[in-house]
Amino acid sequence: MTTSEAVEAIVKAMAPYIGDTMARSATEAHCQKLGIAAAMSADQREALLGKLGGGLNIFLGRDKSASVIAEVRNALAALGGPR
Repeated sequence: MTTSEAVEAIVKAMAPYIGDTMARSATEAHCQKLGIAAAMSADQREALLGKLGGGLNIFLGRDKSASVIAEVRNALAALGGPR
């Protein structure tokens, strides 16, 4: 899966909880910090989800954050790519 496809899926899954702007800016910033470019490996995906989950804990609490990250995982799995 391309990074842009993954970012769109992540933003779509997180936006109902933190808004489109926050979801997009957080996802893109973490991608940049993690050096994720054109394609995303399984290891990079896990690192990204860890960073996003940590941030969501602040806004949503641990339980809801875990639920949202599970939704993101399902959205990414629907795209295919590395598991």
